[in-house]
Amino acid sequence: MQHRQEIDRRRSVVVELPLEDGAAFDLEKAVCSHGLFMMAPNRWDSLTKTLERPLRLSENINDDDHEQSLLVRISQPSDSPHSLLLRVFGTNSLCTIHQRSLLGQVRRMVRLSVEENKRLKDFQDICGEAKEREVGRVFRSPTLFEDMVKCILLCNCQ
Repeated sequence: MQHRQEIDRRRSVVVELPLEDGAAFDLEKAVCSHGLFMMAPNRWDSLTKTLERPLRLSENINDDDHEQSLLVRISQPSDSPHSLLLRVFGTNSLCTIHQRSLLGQVRRMVRLSVEENKRLKDFQDICGEAKEREVGRVFRSPTLFEDMVKCILLCNCQ
């Protein structure tokens, strides 16, 4: 019998991820940039334009003994387009270390960093259509390990 952990959606906490001033960012375009967003454990809701997936909480990401995963819903509210909201289910509070860990994973997934923004700008300078359509970010997993597993398993799929 397969055991599935029940998620307590009544308990949750919201963490805000501010976006860089003046940075054009669209969560839907960043997440839906290619088909990997449709693979488990990702779940994109096209009606609410939110992404749900488990993310790891750990004081030390390499510390498997104390690792815990919580379901996180990522959204970009229309009334606050300059930030992403992370609703973390199954907890009433998060310590600063866990908040930083979650924010870091989301930044990696949607490529939010000064370096990534520079790469995006350079790409859009070369490809005018990408700039007009405000695209160019490629969605990825919160860890390199997950990206590598998906890459290896999908290399011969047609």
